[in-house]
This record gives sequence, C-alpha cells and structure tokens, in this order.
Amino acid sequence: MIIRGRLADIIVAMPWRMNVHTVRSLILCYLVLIGCGQTQASDKYFVTIFAAETVPFEPRKTHTFVVVHHVANDRILEQHHISWFPQSRTLRGVTLLPEAGVNLTIEDTFAHCREYNMQVAVWGPYEIMPELYGRIRDQRRKLESGVIRYKPTDTLYPSCIAANCYHAIWQPIAPWRKFSGAFNCGHASGATTVALFSRWIVEHAHTYDVVLQVMVPPEQPIQRRDFHDRPRRIDALRSFMLR
Repeated sequence: MIIRGRLADIIVAMPWRMNVHTVRSLILCYLVLIGCGQTQASDKYFVTIFAAETVPFEPRKTHTFVVVHHVANDRILEQHHISWFPQSRTLRGVTLLPEAGVNLTIEDTFAHCREYNMQVAVWGPYEIMPELYGRIRDQRRKLESGVIRYKPTDTLYPSCIAANCYHAIWQPIAPWRKFSGAFNCGHASGATTVALFSRWIVEHAHTYDVVLQVMVPPEQPIQRRDFHDRPRRIDALRSFMLR
C-alpha cells in the first residue's frame, strides 16, 4: 500500500533525536488512515434490473425498472430506483405529446405488475462500480424534479426532454440511444439494459440474492434471468402472435 511505504520511508529518514511522542503520533495517524481505507473498501454497490410483460405479449402492458443499493458493513445505507411511469397511470402505446411522469415506488411498481398479470423477470443483483450507482441516483433526482416528461413512444424526443420507462434508465449512460417500437419493450428492453450496464458490473456470474430479498415482496413471483439470457424482439413478436 502506498501509505505504508511512505510511512516506512518517513520513519527511516527521521532524525535520531526525534522523541518517542512524535513517533507515536505518526503511527497513530497511520492507523487512522488505514482504518479509513478499510471502511471505504467495505462499501459495495449493487444494481438489479427488472422487466415485466404480459403473456401473450401486449406492448402497452410492459415495464422496465432498476434499483441500486449502497451497502457498507452488511447494512444498506441507501437505495435508489427508476420506475418511470405516466402520472395518470393510464397505459397507452402512443400519445401525441409528452405528459407528466412519476417515479413509482418499488412497492407500487410490483403492485402494478400484479394488477395486469405481468411476468416479472430479474437480472442480478450484481455488484457494480460506484460510477453507475451515482448516475442512477442522479437520474432519479432529475426525473423526480419534473425536468423530464413521460412519453411511451418517444423516438422523436431527446431523453433529456421526454422518455419512456427504459429510456429514462438509459439516458445517463447512453443519452442518444433511441429506438422505440412495439416489440422493443418488456423483457427485451430489460436485456438491453443489462448489456448497457455490463461495463460497470464487477462480476457477471455472481448475484447477491440477499439484496433481492429486501426488494421483492413474498407474494410477487419473479423469473430469474442469467446475465447472458437476452430475450429479443422476435420473442416478443412470437408471444404476440399467440393472442
């Protein structure tokens, strides 16, 4: 460790007449610095990606949402989420103009999914780098400030002005990635979200179920998805044709 090397150099270079009290103070400062470093090292950050759709597939009855956690010493210090929804709660595939949006609570989001009999898929929770945690946290604050409005089919609008549920998630990491279509949403957009987040995920093969248990109510069925499990638009189209 750099601090340890520097402390050793200082002690070796100290004049022989330096008193014991000064040496003791230096060692105490070193121990405090090491302790601070260990506390920071214990901080971990996690992301969980959820995607919901009905079976058979119906484009307007889909949703994508994410949750991030800051954990230290086995305690959750902070939780932030993005579950972007029309404030009216009216499910529409196409609207003429953007409308007011709301960041639904996780509890209300799961209740909405159960109300419409949506199948909820989940990727993670994965440990992530702090940068992604900070971007999702800041995006949540921006959404809740009212700066960004909601629009289900938002291709013609920059995501900093109006966004659907998954573009609201992507905006802080891929602001110009805009494609909206009847079969891009639901589990397919969840899979794309995982791909976009992958550069910040520490270990793709390792999930932390204890974090998941904090979020998901016992009555909520979920479908676990592997990191490499990527539903596609063609899967949604096939499901749609079963109606």
